[in-house]
Amino acid sequence: MRQLCPDSKSAYPGLKQLAAHYKPDELRLRFVLFPLPYHQHAFATAEAAFTITAALGDDSFTRWLETIYANQDMYANPIVEFIVNCHQTKDLSPMQVVAKLKTLAQKTFPSLTDAQWEEGMTGYGGTEADSQTRVSWKYTCSRGMSGTPMYTLNGVPFEADADWSVDQWRHIIDPLVKANKPSLEEEGELQAAWKDEHLSGAPRSHPDRDVMHLVRSGEWATAAQACEGVAGGARACEYFPGRAMCCQGHEACILRDGCVALQ
Repeated sequence: MRQLCPDSKSAYPGLKQLAAHYKPDELRLRFVLFPLPYHQHAFATAEAAFTITAALGDDSFTRWLETIYANQDMYANPIVEFIVNCHQTKDLSPMQVVAKLKTLAQKTFPSLTDAQWEEGMTGYGGTEADSQTRVSWKYTCSRGMSGTPMYTLNGVPFEADADWSVDQWRHIIDPLVKANKPSLEEEGELQAAWKDEHLSGAPRSHPDRDVMHLVRSGEWATAAQACEGVAGGARACEYFPGRAMCCQGHEACILRDGCVALQ
């Protein structure tokens, strides 16, 4: 998966629902970050993910991934990704991009300190987060991957479209889980299998503007369509499952909070 890849962003809702559907002893869903070199800020955003999880724990990964997806247009390549707001970062230096990522990270995680951030994010490498990001890239290359999203199922390369729904995934995985049931019952519960969790809690605060209630959460296209034609360069922010608002160009989408100015 890649944080600045529109296809990875499209694939994420179905994968999240898939992880929520199965028990930990039935399915282990693992995301490996693959920052492709021809996307300008991909390495920095991946490096930030390792920095944040090292400081705040693995539970922070999902929220950071969703935050980057919600603000993807601020960091993606303009020509390759056809995204309108990327002019905000395309002319910035690596140090300036790291500074913008820091602001976004601390808006998302108020407990993240300057020291914790700077331990992993120098803007020029030489940190443990930098090393972990390099290893993640090398590992993915060693598995024959060349783009995102790409999948392996039980270690075997598996082709699936980025827009697969949870039902399409279940059509493939349900028979495998069912076939594995007898052995699981004999062996007992598996240890420490990773499983994604739904966001919980209510938004702490949000700007005084209309809040849209979506039919189903996690459908980024639905939220985006709701903001089409809104003045001021608005873009969709699904800040809480099933709720969205339209952010202006100078604002970031902060999960549980909504549109927040990056000042």
